[in-house]
Amino acid sequence: MPQRFIFRQVDYRDLGRFLADGAIKAKNCAPTQPCHQASYGEIVDRRNSDAYPMPCGGVVNDYVPFYFSSLTSFTYTIAQGNVTVRAPDGTLLGPSSEEQRIFFVGRPELVHAAGLTYCFSDIALNANAPIPTLEQNLGRLEQHVNWSVFDEPPLKAAINELNYSGACRYFKDAAVQGRMNRSKQRMAEFLVRSEVPLNTLDCIVVKSDDMKHTLQPIMDASRFALPIYVKRDCYWQ
Repeated sequence: MPQRFIFRQVDYRDLGRFLADGAIKAKNCAPTQPCHQASYGEIVDRRNSDAYPMPCGGVVNDYVPFYFSSLTSFTYTIAQGNVTVRAPDGTLLGPSSEEQRIFFVGRPELVHAAGLTYCFSDIALNANAPIPTLEQNLGRLEQHVNWSVFDEPPLKAAINELNYSGACRYFKDAAVQGRMNRSKQRMAEFLVRSEVPLNTLDCIVVKSDDMKHTLQPIMDASRFALPIYVKRDCYWQ
């Protein structure tokens, strides 16, 4: 089976919180993990409902969501300045930006090896048509996700340190067979119940040297040693 990677996008200002907690927690995980939020309220509300039956129980917000690429329609929307970020206390801070976003990168098999509860979808868990379907068997990953929309050239966003060759730079729907639902398929999700310990992840990706210089002292002062890689190509602009 090809090596697949998972990406969790967060605000850089929350790295210290994740390091202190030793994990990335789901929205509904208690005690709450106060973080900056860059999301659409109506989608968050839908993910807190029973709109999507979860094979492991609960609702979507009981899980930490990852995508299978750093390049999705949502990250593109952030790059265009169309998503407002809220501080942990709810204060509006203006548009989020690519410069503020960092990625935790991991692998599904490490989540499995850690004994964590997980499932994965074929499309984004914010869609009503078509309805997403979810799977728990990691052995079904290659069949359940439409990897052709990730793997076809031209590729972008490689992480050579992980032997990750990147994903197709095109993500929008196209009026051709197999690409009419590409945007939703590129936002297929890998969801981990409750929380993801940081020691199950491979690295952090940032956009610039300046951001690495900002975050490295925070990492060095923690009990973790996740490498921080500067990968501008993992971003849209």
